[in-house]
Amino acid sequence: FCTRSLLHESLDSSLIDKIPGRQNDRKTLLGELNWIFTAVTDTIAWNVLPHDLFRRLFRQDLLVASLFRNFLLAERIMRSANCSPISYPMLPPTHQHHMWDAWDMAAEICLSQLPSLVEDPNAEFQLIAFEVWLDHGSEHKKPPEQLPIVLQVLLSQCHRFRALVLLGRFLDMGPWAVDLALSVGIFPYVLKLLQTTTPELRQILVFIWTKILALDKSCQVDLVKDGGHVYFIRFLNSAEAYPEQRAMAAFVLAVIVDGHRRGQEACIEAGLIQVCLKQLHGFTQNEAQTEPLLLQWLCLCLGKLWEDFTEAQTIGLQADVPAICAPLHSEPQPEVYLLSYFIFFPYKWIVFGFLNIDICKIIEVVLFQVRASAVYALATLLDVGFDSFRDGIGGDEECDDVEKNRAEMIIIKSLLNVVSDGSPLVRAEVAVGMWWLCSFIFHMSGLVIA
Repeated sequence: FCTRSLLHESLDSSLIDKIPGRQNDRKTLLGELNWIFTAVTDTIAWNVLPHDLFRRLFRQDLLVASLFRNFLLAERIMRSANCSPISYPMLPPTHQHHMWDAWDMAAEICLSQLPSLVEDPNAEFQLIAFEVWLDHGSEHKKPPEQLPIVLQVLLSQCHRFRALVLLGRFLDMGPWAVDLALSVGIFPYVLKLLQTTTPELRQILVFIWTKILALDKSCQVDLVKDGGHVYFIRFLNSAEAYPEQRAMAAFVLAVIVDGHRRGQEACIEAGLIQVCLKQLHGFTQNEAQTEPLLLQWLCLCLGKLWEDFTEAQTIGLQADVPAICAPLHSEPQPEVYLLSYFIFFPYKWIVFGFLNIDICKIIEVVLFQVRASAVYALATLLDVGFDSFRDGIGGDEECDDVEKNRAEMIIIKSLLNVVSDGSPLVRAEVAVGMWWLCSFIFHMSGLVIA
């Protein structure tokens, strides 16, 4: 590069070997240059290669990624000497990609200000370019070529907050944006950031993880493995966060424990049940006006936490969950009114003791989504009853036959009342609920015949 530099006439070539630092230490000048090179070559590769090939060569193995980054540089150097480098798999030409200009600029500034250069000016320029794309880009336009650089900037403390905010804006554009970010390798970066204790980063990190888990539930495994669930439990228990922000944390935790036994166990050990019940108890004591969205996800988080998990159900019963959550049934927001019942689903027939509060009235609300959810809740009760009988737990020993029959009749009548609902979604949920009822009756008939 020195032979092509604008400073080649006044350049002291002996300075090249005196650039201070280590390549693996970003706090040093040499490490910063190495980081810029990684960001630039990753960006070139991501914009030139098919995304599947990019993930294979640049994200699955560190040694292979380093090899192909160096090949991109070798191609640029060898092409200038009229040589033709060959690789397998064959890569398209990258030696004239305009992102090399960013590398040249960084190297030029390094040479001109070698003694005093302390941070990367290239990152600032690339963040500005990414922000411009956010103002004018869309799903139907070319993806932002600066995305790999933005991810690398997350490792820089001086630019981290701004990079996270811009990344959050990008993810908020839709699932396609989240998928692009995951394809370029966002996951290990934001997972590592959960180890930071910087207060100003917490809210934007929770928002980013909400977007990721809404698209890719499989991230729950690595989150629990690295102890990331503790980060969100602490945020949920934070009095400084707004209710809407705590609702996002409750959503993340609900996804972490959804169908994941190790996640359920880890969250119980970290005290998630107590944190959720503490906030619900605050609502019942009228300590403050609670955001309905937060109440919904607290209920769903608890329901998912002890779904098919006897140990967690026992802890909930010992904590007097029915007494804490019963006031939610009178909550004027229909979504909260419905979802409070989700908490009691794992408690087999004990849930029918709360039917006198008339959950069935929620089916009469205007929003078809809420009506469908109410039908789902009632149908699930039939499912729970069938599972209790089938597994040999519950049944006559836990609830009087008259009480069970009365509860069943309330559910059946409620489902029949909306069997001709105008919404296909509601009618579909009714069909599923009636199927569980028929399965339950058929199973009982088989036992009687036997």
